[in-house]
Amino acid sequence: MAHYLKTTAAIAALTMALAGCASAPEPSSRLLTAEQSLMAARADPATVQMGRTSLEKAGVALADAREHYMDRDEDDYIHAIRMGEGYVALAKARGGQMKAEAEIAALNAERAEIVSETRKLEVARAEAATLDAQSETASAEARADQSDASAATSRALTAQAEAREKALREELADYELKQSALGMTMILQDLQYATNSAVLTAGAQGRLAPLANFLRKQPEARIQVVGHTDAQGDDAFNQDLSQRRAASVGAYLVTTGIDASRIEAIGKGESSPVASNDTVAGRTANRRVEVTILD
Repeated sequence: MAHYLKTTAAIAALTMALAGCASAPEPSSRLLTAEQSLMAARADPATVQMGRTSLEKAGVALADAREHYMDRDEDDYIHAIRMGEGYVALAKARGGQMKAEAEIAALNAERAEIVSETRKLEVARAEAATLDAQSETASAEARADQSDASAATSRALTAQAEAREKALREELADYELKQSALGMTMILQDLQYATNSAVLTAGAQGRLAPLANFLRKQPEARIQVVGHTDAQGDDAFNQDLSQRRAASVGAYLVTTGIDASRIEAIGKGESSPVASNDTVAGRTANRRVEVTILD
């Protein structure tokens, strides 16, 4: 009788175990994906370094999610797996930020090296130009000794002025130039700003690059930047806009290494038109920035 009872109990236990296996839920693809994502995150050094705490919380949350899933506790399962997925995403984001910052630092170091080499080249060119200028001066002095001193001096001054104008025109050949009472003036009608704004576009900054290069080669040169507008809109607004646009040109040049004391920014609004404001072409011509290399 005792043996019969033991056998019956064993069969009952086996039946219950088999019934439990048969009722186990199908594997959750979402849970498997979350667990695989956690494993991948743990294999990434940057993610582990920056998101260690988040990864630990993700492991706990996903373990809870698996337990709730096996228990068919849908609400707790959804909450736990969302928490686990969120912690994994947070850890990966922090690891990605670390990588991005490292890349930025590397790019900044490379840029600094390029800037350094460029400045060395510019110094070498400036020294060569100085030697050429000294040679020209010596030649002029030799010629002056052979003729009347005052006449030679006058001719030398004229030659220097012409050479300077020629050099300016060659160096700044990318711009429309005119000689004014203050010096050589560049007329920039193609600088691009956002509408009713003084913010230079990337294209406008590129347009100013030759001017920045020239000023770096000529450390004694000073400039006057004058902003102009057309006659549309309020006079006071146009005056303020032209001043801010001139100032933005100066501010950009300062970012390229030009001393701010060498730059004067002036706004003239609509007060100095070069064409009629009654036509589109005339208004376009009036919206301009003029940069003068002061004598």
